[in-house]
Amino acid sequence: MTADFALLPGSVRDAFAPTVTYLNTAGYSLLPVAVAEAVTAFEHERMRGESNILAVDAAIAVCRTSFAGLVGLRADQVAIGSQVSQLVGLIAGSLPDGANVVVPEGEFTSLLWPFLARPGLRVRTVPIGDLAAAVRPDDDLVAAAVVQSADGAVVDVPAVVAAARHHGARVLFDVSQAVGWFPVHDTGADWVVSVGYKWLLGPKGTAFLAGTDEALNTLRPLAAGWWAGFDPWQTCYDAPLRLADDARRFDVSPVWPAWVGQQPALELIESIGIDAIHRHNVTLANRLRTGLGLPESNSAIVAVAVTSEISERLHAAKVVGAMRAGRLRLACHLYNTEDDIDRALEALAR
Repeated sequence: MTADFALLPGSVRDAFAPTVTYLNTAGYSLLPVAVAEAVTAFEHERMRGESNILAVDAAIAVCRTSFAGLVGLRADQVAIGSQVSQLVGLIAGSLPDGANVVVPEGEFTSLLWPFLARPGLRVRTVPIGDLAAAVRPDDDLVAAAVVQSADGAVVDVPAVVAAARHHGARVLFDVSQAVGWFPVHDTGADWVVSVGYKWLLGPKGTAFLAGTDEALNTLRPLAAGWWAGFDPWQTCYDAPLRLADDARRFDVSPVWPAWVGQQPALELIESIGIDAIHRHNVTLANRLRTGLGLPESNSAIVAVAVTSEISERLHAAKVVGAMRAGRLRLACHLYNTEDDIDRALEALAR
């Protein structure tokens, strides 16, 4: 496969309007122009007193269906929220006292801390490369980000799931750094969670929890509110409890403008296709690795140790990355080009 064939057509870049060399999708993606326009229009309608919040229900339904398709589940198995930690908290809060949870060392705290904050759980961290081998017969849950936030390391998904199943443990995958560019359609996990503002190109304020029917049935709707009702606009007052009978019972009240923007963002991702985005992102990331003298990888994220002087040079050259866990983290997504990579390499080399 040639690099030209692996890369997306230049017209994809036209959906965005960067003024810098932006390599920080792992922190906060560029917002597509259409998404910015949709959110701005919604807020201007609110400013004028003309907003129709009932119409946002349809956008949320589309987003639910789109996310379900990306992770290989049904729309009625997808709950929505505004941040991952709240959704992970549902799982942590539903585990029995004394449950054993194993998590990779250095894991992002939005996945790890809900388990540490829950009294009565035993949480063990292990090196990410040893995660599958470290699962023990008394473990109840394996929780991990499919793509690690700090350095882009990709978890051996089949091995982890196989080890968990062998020992009777459930699996929770955080796909916040994966979905939108890395194939997660068939992970085999019990639950997956994700934010929408990274590789899914949405505004901040959208998040997803999806799971199998059996796994969802083990959870309690700890944050049940009006949006968790079977008909939110009709069941928003008084007792008795009238929750939705599908994953919507775990929903929290949506950040309306964020979901208005998330819909066209997901539609853009779907129109291009995960396989094509994956090839594009990894090809660019490997171009960056080659220029830095690093071995090739299957990740869109590159982490490298740099001095403060190099960080300042990158800033001066308007190359945007992020410092994470003591290293420079650069992330390639569908709007990046070979020229972006070459400008980053030039700034790093100079």
